[in-house]
Amino acid sequence: MTRMLSKTFIQFFVAFSLLDVATVHLVNGADFKTTIEPFLKSHCVRCHGLEKQQGDRRFDRLSLDFTNQENGEQLQEILDQLNLGEMPPEDEPQPSAARVRQVVQQLTALLHKARETARAHSGRVVLRRLNRTEYFNTVRDLFDLNMTDFDPTIAFPVDESVEGFDNIGEGLLTSNFLLAQYLEAAEQIVDKAIRPGPRPKMVHLVSRGDEIHGGGILDPRGFKRALVRDQFTRAFVKRKFNGVDDDGEYILRVKTNTVRWQGHRFDVDELGYDPNETPRIRVLVVSRSLGAVATRVLGEFDIRDGDPVELEIHGYLQQGYEFAVEWANGPRGSQKRIMRKVFPKYLPQDTIPLARNPVEMYLGAAPELRLHRLELEGPYYPQWPLPGFTRFFSDIPSDPGVEYLRKSLTRFASRAFRRPVERERLEPYVQLAMGRFSETRDFWAAVKFAMRAMLASPSFLYLIEPAKSPLESNVLASLSNYELASRLSYFLWSSMPDDELSRVAAAGDLRKPDVIKREIERMLNDSKSEAFEQNFTGQWLNLRKLGEMPPDPESNKSYYADNLEAAMRQETRLLFQHLLRQNLNILRFIDADFTFLNPALARHYGLEELPGDDFRRVRLKPEQHRAGLLGHGSVLTLTSNGVETQPVVRGVWVLENLLGTPPSPPPPDVQPVEPDIRGATTIRELLAKHRTIATCNECHRKIDPIGLALENFDHLGRYRSRYKKHSMID
Repeated sequence: MTRMLSKTFIQFFVAFSLLDVATVHLVNGADFKTTIEPFLKSHCVRCHGLEKQQGDRRFDRLSLDFTNQENGEQLQEILDQLNLGEMPPEDEPQPSAARVRQVVQQLTALLHKARETARAHSGRVVLRRLNRTEYFNTVRDLFDLNMTDFDPTIAFPVDESVEGFDNIGEGLLTSNFLLAQYLEAAEQIVDKAIRPGPRPKMVHLVSRGDEIHGGGILDPRGFKRALVRDQFTRAFVKRKFNGVDDDGEYILRVKTNTVRWQGHRFDVDELGYDPNETPRIRVLVVSRSLGAVATRVLGEFDIRDGDPVELEIHGYLQQGYEFAVEWANGPRGSQKRIMRKVFPKYLPQDTIPLARNPVEMYLGAAPELRLHRLELEGPYYPQWPLPGFTRFFSDIPSDPGVEYLRKSLTRFASRAFRRPVERERLEPYVQLAMGRFSETRDFWAAVKFAMRAMLASPSFLYLIEPAKSPLESNVLASLSNYELASRLSYFLWSSMPDDELSRVAAAGDLRKPDVIKREIERMLNDSKSEAFEQNFTGQWLNLRKLGEMPPDPESNKSYYADNLEAAMRQETRLLFQHLLRQNLNILRFIDADFTFLNPALARHYGLEELPGDDFRRVRLKPEQHRAGLLGHGSVLTLTSNGVETQPVVRGVWVLENLLGTPPSPPPPDVQPVEPDIRGATTIRELLAKHRTIATCNECHRKIDPIGLALENFDHLGRYRSRYKKHSMID
């Protein structure tokens, strides 16, 4: 056995262990002494007692003292095993069904009463900081910032997980390194959000052929020629362009055309180029500070042969970023290789390729992308000053003083701290700002200094619930409306309360059943609830680990060409979203006769072709073998190793994530034993051999049947009836 505890029960014991011992008592100890304890002595203690602790469990010292967390955990384990019919083992004396039913009923009642006692007396919770996702989302919503290509958490250490989740207070530790990163992030954030002064000056830059920098060759006719794909072409280097000066929306205009082969003599395989494909131009956003690595694809556009066309692309650029253009499906390899290794094979010996005359003079039209002009215009803003600035600083006086400073910082602190801020709590920040103003005589520098301090303070970084605990008061500690609002928003949005939720909390109405129900429904229908759907499915089902063992690119080309990893994640997220928003039975996770597919994933599953590009709900037939999560490519790929299936891993995944009954690890005092697999020809026979080892049989008799039942799905979740070597799957 292992720690087969629901998360609710773990949280209950963590909270209960904080109670004053004087408030804790044995819950109906008579039932324990007369029924449960004798049962344990008759059927459990021989294997889990003083002389023997199978599975590292000892039950001869159990009591109902719930100040001892281990007692409650082990009693819950025993109840789970009895409910599952797993204990006592089949080769041990069996109690009557009536006696088991009596023990189960009494244990269930005792543990339920213990939970109720904990709820009645516990008011303490673990002080929890924001995890990386919550911090990122909170900054976005606090300042209404466009976070495209801007991640202030990029240098934060990875959040530790507890029971698979990274939003549990016990795992969210704070280190000196993290504190230093908070300070650095706060400076970056405030500089981006607080931008007083006039609207940034509009720029309009044009680069023609001889001014376009990057790969490719300048043609004497005035345009730039790109000969291979993945060849960045930078514009505007005539002024040593190092990216835009201001964050904002920009427009890129591209005048371009392509030339495909006409009477060519090149070998298609030598260039890695398909002359039958329509040439495509790809527009990206890149940063020189990141070493010219493409950070984001804005789009791809078909470019037909013929006269040049003009494209207009809109995109958001952070300061220091710029646009880049490349030939998406041009010849593979470097331009240098093509000019030195390929062209000479087909050119006359006395020809210097591409020096003065175009190659077409000798060969006819060679494949190339031609850039005639690149044009950049921006930045554009829907409003100025930015919304995140005017929210806290409006009606700015010509000579702002301490009162305006205090008023503005109060407005900001109430939003950042997610509750009204008393004057005494705010005053240290006001004094901090005034001290900086005395040094610099710069009002905005002083404001930013105080705001940075607030963003690095516990009131921002932690979900603080300051209500008195029962140890300090006999009055039950209830969450305030503001604390409840924060719990709701960080649960459903992984972010701070919005204006509407804050308004309801300020009115004191959030604890009303009809109001909180309405708010929950509103929040679930908001696009921000996708954060909850992604985070929960990513952690509950381990989908965050999908891609850690990717399949071989050469033998699984469609997996990458069709971006199936992302499609698989989306299928599972959309099923979870649908069941949640429609409030359907939780068992539909197992037997849903529908799923959500895009055309690529439908092809991968071997289902009917779907129109368009988007995901849609698809009705499943029984013979398609796709019902529920266990038919999802995400789960089936996640539990494989990129090459072949892993029945044991799949079985353990089901036991842990769907049934909540994870198998125990091998006992620490038992050395691993290699099974005798001589004569085993199939995975089923190999596992059967493994179960002949006594120390392995107890767990594998539960794991193996589940994993083997999924063997009809290969390592990428495709249905099959045979293995690669043509043997039938039994």
